[in-house]
Amino acid sequence: MIDNKKFILFLLTISFLVLNVNAQSNIDKPNFVIIFVDDLGKTDIGTYGNDFIETPNIDNLASEGMKWTNAYSAAPICSPTRAAILTGKNPARVHFTGHITAIGRHRHPGNSMIVPPKDLMFIPKEEIIIPEAIKPAGYKSISIGKWHVGPDGYWPKDMGFDENVAGWTHGSPPSHFFPYKDSEKTWNPSIPTLSGGEEGEYLADRLTDEAIEFINRNRNNPFLVYFPHYAVHTPLQAPEELVDKYKMKQLENIGNKRIDPVYAAMVDNLDQNVGRLLDEIKRIGLDDNTVVIFASDNGAVQSTSDMRPYREGKGHLYEGGIRVPFIMRWPGYIDPGTISNRPTRTEDIYATIVDIVGSEAKANKPLDGRSLIGDFKNSPYDAPDMHWYYPHYAPQGNIPGAAIISGKYKYLEFYDPNKNELYDLANDPGETKDLSDSMPEKIIELRGKLNKWLHDVNPIFHTANPKHTSN
Repeated sequence: MIDNKKFILFLLTISFLVLNVNAQSNIDKPNFVIIFVDDLGKTDIGTYGNDFIETPNIDNLASEGMKWTNAYSAAPICSPTRAAILTGKNPARVHFTGHITAIGRHRHPGNSMIVPPKDLMFIPKEEIIIPEAIKPAGYKSISIGKWHVGPDGYWPKDMGFDENVAGWTHGSPPSHFFPYKDSEKTWNPSIPTLSGGEEGEYLADRLTDEAIEFINRNRNNPFLVYFPHYAVHTPLQAPEELVDKYKMKQLENIGNKRIDPVYAAMVDNLDQNVGRLLDEIKRIGLDDNTVVIFASDNGAVQSTSDMRPYREGKGHLYEGGIRVPFIMRWPGYIDPGTISNRPTRTEDIYATIVDIVGSEAKANKPLDGRSLIGDFKNSPYDAPDMHWYYPHYAPQGNIPGAAIISGKYKYLEFYDPNKNELYDLANDPGETKDLSDSMPEKIIELRGKLNKWLHDVNPIFHTANPKHTSN
């Protein structure tokens, strides 16, 4: 006859062992923190050569991990790039090539040569975005900050995140200071998914507090923190003492006078908050088991920053619009201070995360991104061509077009006005010398590659404007 007390003790022991094994399994799974900055140019960070804006925490992140020197955004503006990071697909494949909630969405001048495609203003729900892809492996997830990839009904919790703080339809905060409102903006008066706060509170500080609180609550299970900052997007607003700091530096002729001092102050504050977040991860003992990813959604706005040596800025398919900072840290897997010259782009973040999680991940198919795990150890690889389809009249650039980078060459095809350009990025990263007249065979080759790619991904295409008249 079975002794009931011994049998109960046996069941309790087995249950404890099973729970302990599961807990240990969860602890061993790496956490992910994606710090995704808005409108931050590659040249605005110390580790990428800026000697005016102080970014010691981001610089330290690079020294502890890997920094890519040839990183690109999926689009020259925000919404499509965010669709790419969340789905692992090129914006053209997701039918999401323009940014949403802009005044005059699908806008074009009356006599324009093309009519932009009436593409989507949301990520389709059949797409498996990052939190859904890794949820089967036990991950808890939160989106903190700018969403801007869908209206109500397509916000973070509708799309697979467990929690959402401050993410909603619009991409520009009414104000970076509490109560985060602007009574003059009837179309964007406040952030409905951010409650509470106190006088003097600054948005990037508050959102970092929210990230720290979530991490502490979920320290015993694997988590994903998708942290798309509203910084450093307009309106240009920063704590007064930081603004004064950069105004004084300019008066003393220290650093770059082309950079707006308020913008510099916003980047400085962002850096301080990156430091606060990473310090907390270290304090609670999760440093070695957390993959930290730092990137931007597109280049900086030219009126606020200095993108030299790159050409133009946000809204352009030239290098200044799509070159971005990109850093990853994963202790034990990425050697500190590693620099990679391999090309990478936004979609690679998704592919890398699902590769790290492994067989339990349920990934989107097909993926346009490539896993970067091989880059950590400089494993052999064939550099893929990179493509952009941006048939929109961005307020900053106002020149719709497409582009391909294949090897060291970059081919651009503009739709209004119709023209082609070719650059040797290895020798001319500033795109100062157009080679299209001297290399017609290369133009034919890359145009063919670009057209084939467009046929394969099948975007919603732009059309000719029937009202266009040539002057």
